[in-house]
Amino acid sequence: MSSPVDAAGIVVAAARGPRAHAIDAARDFMDAMERGDLVAAAALCAQRFTLLAPGGFRCNDLAEFADFGRSRYLEIRKVEREFDACESAAGIVIYARGVMDGRWLDGTAFAGLRYVDRFVIVDGRVLELQILNELGEHRPR
Repeated sequence: MSSPVDAAGIVVAAARGPRAHAIDAARDFMDAMERGDLVAAAALCAQRFTLLAPGGFRCNDLAEFADFGRSRYLEIRKVEREFDACESAAGIVIYARGVMDGRWLDGTAFAGLRYVDRFVIVDGRVLELQILNELGEHRPR
């Protein structure tokens, strides 16, 4: 008998619920952002989308966030991902957590930095994203 759970720990049986679909939305958003496909990522966002990043950076526009990232690193990849889901008054909250690798602006590689992305998903779209990570603790000065 095959397992109703995929390699990422998400139930893939026919009776998938709202939490599994919210995890799909968060995963699809993360994949689009990592590919640099801002159009696909924006299509997954709610009309009142808000993003809060380390250092107090806040925006409602993914192009503005991409510019912010380009001021901090050349590339970034979230190489390990785990997802947790729970209900909240605002919608379904997804916590994506793991480690990331990449290259600083000077080309130096970094690896194994921890992150937690907190998504609020409403009606299958990303309403809010809070990004927490160790980049600031390890960034060259």
